[in-house]
Amino acid sequence: MKKLSSQIDISILEKAKILEMITKYMTKYTNSQTICFACNISDSILILGATNSSNLNSARNYQREILKDVNSEFSSLLNKEVKKIKFKIIKDPYI
Repeated sequence: MKKLSSQIDISILEKAKILEMITKYMTKYTNSQTICFACNISDSILILGATNSSNLNSARNYQREILKDVNSEFSSLLNKEVKKIKFKIIKDPYI
């Protein structure tokens, strides 16, 4: 049986690793709780998700700081500069 990593495109694995690192970094803004998740990065847009609107609003309050920090901390991993953040409510991030 082949390894799972040989079946999945390496760019997908790298993107998932970057999103996980951004999610962990977001705890800086959420008092050491993971209430906001990095869901996707496409076309210089970072999509952040949260399970309810109050968590989403707390992340929205730090939108400018998040943009600055993501661009400075993850510039070596990201191909493009993130210029915008979109916020979405997600159902269950642990699935």
